[in-house]
Amino acid sequence: MGTKTQPQLAKENERRIRANDKEFNAQFKYHNNYIKTSKYSLFTFLPFNLLEQFQRLANFYFLCLLVLQLIPAISSLTPVTTAIPLIGVLTLTAVKDAYDDIQRHLSDSQVNNRKSKTLRNGKLVEAKWSEVQVGDVIRLDNNQFVAADTLLLSTSEPNGLCFIETAELDGETNLKAKQCLTETIELGDRHDALWNFNGEIICERPNNLLNKFDGTLIWRSQRFALDNEKILLRGCVLRNTQWCYGVVVFAGVDTKLMQNSGKTQFKSTGVDRLLNFIIIGIVLFLVSICALFAIGCAVWEGLIGQHFQLYLPWERIIPKDYIPTGATVIGLLVFFSYAIVLNTVVPISLYVSVEVIRFVQSFLINWDEEMYYATTNTYAKARTTTLNEELGQIQYIFSDKTGTLTQNIMTFNKCSINGRSYGDVIDLRTGELIEITEQQTIFQNSNTNNRPSPAGGAASAPPAAPPPIILVHTAEVHAKKSALVVTTSASSPGEAQVSSRPDLEHSAPPLDAVEKRPALKHVRYSAPSRSQEDDPGGVSPRMGLAPPIANEERRSSGGFKRSGAGYMQRQLSRTSSCDKALQTVDFSANPHHESDFRWYDRTLLDAVRSDEEHSHVFFRLLALCHTVMAETVDGKLEYQAQSPDEAALVAAARNFGFVFRTRTPNSITIEVMGQLEEYELLNILDFNNVRKRMSVILRRGDSMVLYCKGADNVIYDRLHGGQEDLKARTQDHLNKFAGEGLRTLALAERRLTEQYYNDWRSRQQEAALSMDSREQKLNEIYEEIESEMQLVGVTAIEDKLQDGVPKSIANLQNAGIKIWVLTGDKQETAINIGYSCQLLTDELADVFIVDGNSVEEVEKQLRQFKESIKIYNRFRPGGFDPFDRLNSDSNMDPLSVTMTQTSAFMQETNLPPTPPPPPAISVVTFSAECNDLFGDEKRSEGGGTASIVVDENTGFALVVNGHSLVHCLSPELETKFLDIASQCKAVICCRVTPLQKALVVELIKRAKNAVTLAIGDGANDVSMIKAAHIGVGISGQEGLQAVLSSDYSIAQFRYLERLLLVHGRWSYYRMCKFLRYFFYKNFAFTLCHCWYSLFCGFSAQTVFDPMFISVYNLFYTSLPVLALGVFEQDVSDKNSVEFPRLYTPGLKSELFNIREFIYSVLHGAFTSLVLFLIPYGVYKDGVSENGYIVSDHMTLGAVVATILIVDNTAQISLYTSYWTVVNHVTIWGSLVWYFVLDYFYNYVIGGPYVGSLTQAMKDLTFWVTMLITVMALVAPVLAYKFYLLDVHPSLSDKIRQRSLKKIHSRASSNVRRTASSRRGRRSVRSGYAFAHQEGFGRLITSGKIMHKLPQDFAFPLGLGTKKTQVLHNNLNSADGSKTNNISGHNMVNNNTNLRQNQNQNHSSMADIRADGRGTGGDDGRGSVGTDDMSPRAPCQDLDTINL
Repeated sequence: MGTKTQPQLAKENERRIRANDKEFNAQFKYHNNYIKTSKYSLFTFLPFNLLEQFQRLANFYFLCLLVLQLIPAISSLTPVTTAIPLIGVLTLTAVKDAYDDIQRHLSDSQVNNRKSKTLRNGKLVEAKWSEVQVGDVIRLDNNQFVAADTLLLSTSEPNGLCFIETAELDGETNLKAKQCLTETIELGDRHDALWNFNGEIICERPNNLLNKFDGTLIWRSQRFALDNEKILLRGCVLRNTQWCYGVVVFAGVDTKLMQNSGKTQFKSTGVDRLLNFIIIGIVLFLVSICALFAIGCAVWEGLIGQHFQLYLPWERIIPKDYIPTGATVIGLLVFFSYAIVLNTVVPISLYVSVEVIRFVQSFLINWDEEMYYATTNTYAKARTTTLNEELGQIQYIFSDKTGTLTQNIMTFNKCSINGRSYGDVIDLRTGELIEITEQQTIFQNSNTNNRPSPAGGAASAPPAAPPPIILVHTAEVHAKKSALVVTTSASSPGEAQVSSRPDLEHSAPPLDAVEKRPALKHVRYSAPSRSQEDDPGGVSPRMGLAPPIANEERRSSGGFKRSGAGYMQRQLSRTSSCDKALQTVDFSANPHHESDFRWYDRTLLDAVRSDEEHSHVFFRLLALCHTVMAETVDGKLEYQAQSPDEAALVAAARNFGFVFRTRTPNSITIEVMGQLEEYELLNILDFNNVRKRMSVILRRGDSMVLYCKGADNVIYDRLHGGQEDLKARTQDHLNKFAGEGLRTLALAERRLTEQYYNDWRSRQQEAALSMDSREQKLNEIYEEIESEMQLVGVTAIEDKLQDGVPKSIANLQNAGIKIWVLTGDKQETAINIGYSCQLLTDELADVFIVDGNSVEEVEKQLRQFKESIKIYNRFRPGGFDPFDRLNSDSNMDPLSVTMTQTSAFMQETNLPPTPPPPPAISVVTFSAECNDLFGDEKRSEGGGTASIVVDENTGFALVVNGHSLVHCLSPELETKFLDIASQCKAVICCRVTPLQKALVVELIKRAKNAVTLAIGDGANDVSMIKAAHIGVGISGQEGLQAVLSSDYSIAQFRYLERLLLVHGRWSYYRMCKFLRYFFYKNFAFTLCHCWYSLFCGFSAQTVFDPMFISVYNLFYTSLPVLALGVFEQDVSDKNSVEFPRLYTPGLKSELFNIREFIYSVLHGAFTSLVLFLIPYGVYKDGVSENGYIVSDHMTLGAVVATILIVDNTAQISLYTSYWTVVNHVTIWGSLVWYFVLDYFYNYVIGGPYVGSLTQAMKDLTFWVTMLITVMALVAPVLAYKFYLLDVHPSLSDKIRQRSLKKIHSRASSNVRRTASSRRGRRSVRSGYAFAHQEGFGRLITSGKIMHKLPQDFAFPLGLGTKKTQVLHNNLNSADGSKTNNISGHNMVNNNTNLRQNQNQNHSSMADIRADGRGTGGDDGRGSVGTDDMSPRAPCQDLDTINL
């Protein structure tokens, strides 16, 4: 008793399978291979579908109403009024559900009836997939789907190798290699041997982990370890392999594919949740009204109605003996009668209309050509139709970095071998390091008629025509105070000459005294832009020096680069050919080189070709330590890599002469400088997120070596002693590479002895066969051999930003959305990408870095940061939230924002001297001037206005490391972390795992009650995408798993800007406007019955014809409001992007909330009152010209109904801002349709109200009554609209006014982000990137950046500004000088004030006019601030820029 049988124990703890033994496997009752994803059958569809539909509250509510209407004693309406719309909705939904389920049936049938070759009684027979059972041995042919999760036994390829495609599992189309046990390879395709195979498999229970399998094979009294590399999963396709055999381990619903096909979490929008709350409120309101009218009816019947029973007899069920009892019963019945009559306040058509609008809006997203990516032929796709308006209310964006912000296309950029750095290009004349980019543009001279010929060069040009200018994006030499102009002469093309500016040397020490190491020169050739074609002179009207660059994601704007070194410009002769000095290294001598591979440092190739030992070890390691598969396509060698960065490393080795040729399960063949080398592959120590490294153990001849690559901190901890000098030099290179935003990876090797390896191998096999803590034991074994290694070098890979990322992030932040980047990258790379994409800017007061290793350390850091924020808020001008101030100040025009950087404590020149100011903090002010856009001449008179100080671009950023994030998410620190993070402009979480990404999103959802959006492109982003309110997948280089799990898919990050600011805002705006009008028209319609109740003894008599009540929402008013919800827009898509502040109302739910709903209800109530009382007053005792009485009930109902339709038409015409053909057809067509349908119903079908409207329309009284009523209803609405437009115009109102005035340029109102002055820099110790997915050598990408880390400040807690003095120089021609002399009076005063306040540690200002030309002084130079120290902090010079 109590003893469990073997099957019970197996079922609980493990799974036992014996090949070709049905009786043994049958005792465990494993599932067969039949699958069913459909929900209904032919007999269960109707009851199950209706049951499912009536679980929705709205459908159940209307079903109850229908039941009540079937009771004659309480219903004054025919059941048709509710039955028609309810049946229509149920039918439409049922048809949709039936279609979906039929598709599932067809899919199931197709899959279950696929043919599979199965061994039965020693013969290979064809069987359906549904007939395959656990333990069967099956055969797979090339290009055939795998029927079930199968243990690979033998293949047609040498050494038991086969290739599969996993597109149905993870969306990845690149091939993956699988390998069977060497002991089972001998089975081959001999059916007798395979039928006699009786191995017993002990493995884990079914689960949904695609990349993990633990099991053991017991065969011939031996135990063999099984892992994921030996399993073929259902849904995979066999490729490049003639055949293979395997034994079924999991079948049907137990397969990992089916285990991963769970139900997707249902997501609803904020509008949906508010709508549900409002519906409950409306129901309670109706119950109250019905109760009030029931009491009124009972009173009326008791006092008055009892005397009219001859004319109004009571129903038979009403007791007539005792009047109070009878009146009470009547009142109770009338309660239900009014519940039926007034149910149209919440018509069922509301839900239908909402779904139709969302459905059409989804197609508008899918059809948007502006979000089409031609490179991959990919459109944006709305994968759900229920979340569109939520796109207009996003408060937090959580973004992955790799492949989301960056391109995830890797290029081998630099490396360090044996302590020597390679990849830098040095100008031999100046000794400067030059950074190269691919694009180059030569800008033409302004005098096109006097261009110097290519042969004559610049020297032959006439004096009136200066040489053409080549605009170099930035050219910076790391001198602290010297601005240089780099020129090339025509006589020596390609040689750069560096000369100091004479007008700046007074403040700059000699260059060599400042920095003796080679300076870094950043060169960026910019693509040509339209503005350059329009202005052949190359002089921009905005910047004054150079044409604006079309590539908006550049790292600085215009011809200026703001930095500690000042503004640089390079003037190059048009005839000079810089490409000659910057030619790529020629690899054509290598027959396997790639034509698109770019490398500029020839010294590395020379080292390789001279057989330098260390470089050979370096590239041999890259060619051997990886998981790449090689194949020959059309005679050309191609690689199939698990990740782009691993492909980049192998490709780099290939181009340098170390070509990876082929691999088998036991060998790797490479070609070194034309000679083949074959290595025996002994072990692959796989990568995972814990190890952060991968290794291979190889043997060639008598030598045995372990090659390892991984994160630098992991590799450094496993090096043997005596390498301190090499480690130090390599660490310097690592820091330098990371400072440039490159992905870094450390390489090491270890020579092994045969005896040591054999001993280690036996213990490794023992750990691999363990069913208890196998992974932990293997990691310990791996740790043992991956030690005492020799450092080989480091690699640096570049992953550039996607196009448009900086602009998109800037616009989204200006819209009020907070952006968090959650990445697995190291801190250094993550920060650089933050500056590169302008998520972080120089205007930030500080960047907080949380990197504590314990709860105490993290808590201390958070406490210090909170104190810093408090001090900053205490000393900055104005203690208010800039975002709220900007939106609440009616005198503030967000369109005419002028951005200024200035000291936080600026003093007026007419004020007496004050004590030393608090710490200088960089803030941003927004001017209240509106004259640029709206011609407000009164404000601009007198020279200027006072600025409203709003620190929009200042503030803080937070960078959190993964190990610190664990503590930040703990219950004790969660609140403190949120408090600080919510006050930061940007947050970057680095070194985070996929699970931590989801936890961060859940934290913000729960604690901040904010609407969140997560965007990513890889499998590691799926959990984050599913956790957020909105999940956006990018179809990139990492497969389609993110897209398959997302709600919306786009091809590039920049399309997120349009998805939110255009489609999201429009969807929210349309839905809110639709709901406001919908509730208005239905309250105006329904409450007419309430006013009529006062005149009919609360008898639940209806004003309108029952048929009119039935079709009012279905035919008369549905189409105009649908057109409003689909096509309405307040401003164009262009303006929506140009003015991101338009997005603000969605963040605060301003367009539809309880207040707006109550306003719609009150408006509807007022309309219903006027609609009823005016016609009632006119027709009460009315007599026609012929003496006929027109005061009958039917005439009044027909007149009120007609005026209601006309008013609805007038109101929606006022509601509509954007008129299309569809709007015109639906609005005016519905008005005509009313009269057509009324005539058809009354005259053709023979309705009870026949002739009522026709007779009324013959009388002038009807037309006058309609005119007066409609005017009375429309006039207040028009007056209120004009009042708002004139006194409290919204931002969209102002934009429309501007459009009407045909002002097409935004002038200076466009807020542009200041280009960052940070450059590639020497960094401190940091962690480095590693791949997320186990089994791959993929790194976490980063893009190139030239920014510096935040400085440490003398002020306590790290508070202070990081600005350095910038010297503005006017280098323009005579036209520019004239402009300087005409500069505004106030700007001169500003400069004067600053000069007078320099002794009080105020910043200097270098003012720039709105058109970009400097006004700093008569000589074109800005003033220079002092370096005096404040008592509490260094008050560094700050500059003020009016864009």
